Amino acid sequence: MAALFEKKSDRFAVRLGKRERELLVELCQQSRTLLETEDPSSDPAVARLFPAAYQDDPLRNLEYETSLGGAPRSGKLEALDTVERTAKARTLSEEEFLSWMGVVNDLRLVLGTRIEVTEESTDDDFPAGGPHQDAWHVYQFLGWLMQEMLSALGEPDAGGLHESVEGD
Repeated sequence: MAALFEKKSDRFAVRLGKRERELLVELCQQSRTLLETEDPSSDPAVARLFPAAYQDDPLRNLEYETSLGGAPRSGKLEALDTVERTAKARTLSEEEFLSWMGVVNDLRLVLGTRIEVTEESTDDDFPAGGPHQDAWHVYQFLGWLMQEMLSALGEPDAGGLHESVEGD
């Protein structure tokens, strides 16, 4: 079976089916609504996307968030725009591919928070007919998609590191 994503020169080939692409667009639309209507103080899933920089110092954290303004939220909305705009594309630029990775990661974080996934969660925690079984399957799909994307990026080149250590 061919990889879902493959780096070819300065582009990434995308081999997702129509249903997978449609699911991504639908999830992007839901994520956009969430980002536009909720904030970290009102929704734990949004809080997961924007963790506090200074958890033990609320005043310092507020100062930090104020200095950033809407940049983090705007960046996430721009990434959603990119995925929606390129959902049918057969190839992606590196920048588009990285936007896809960020969006898939955010979707996993939101969904995992909503259905209370833990590191120990298994299929047994989301039984057939249970209220979160479908969401669990989407969560697993997003995890698989992220794994495929990471594989397409390949291993970082550590050759330069070894050379400098050996040369010292």
